[in-house]
Amino acid sequence: MVISIGFLFIIQSCKKDDANKPTSQTITKNLTINETFQYDLGGFGDEEGASISKQANNYSVSFVDRNINTDKVIYKYTPALNFVGIDEVEIKSSGGSDGASPNNKINYTIIKFIIN
Repeated sequence: MVISIGFLFIIQSCKKDDANKPTSQTITKNLTINETFQYDLGGFGDEEGASISKQANNYSVSFVDRNINTDKVIYKYTPALNFVGIDEVEIKSSGGSDGASPNNKINYTIIKFIIN
């Protein structure tokens, strides 16, 4: 019985650790030459937010912007003038803070642009 309880404790500990592991998603977006793209990352609290963790290579505009009225975070991208090809950006978003502890929900969003 002691072994069963110990095993149950280990399983529950692993589940907690898994809940705090970073997640990732990849989005593929087809754009035309010089087309601007916006991606809504959602709403975030005061201690939460998003930033670019790996910048795109072929851009004229590539940044994360927070609307202070709605707390929504938007990523904006425009390829370099007349660029045709593939580009990619990685955005790190973090949430789950209660104001007293660090963010424990980390998500990486990779956006792959195919520009024709």
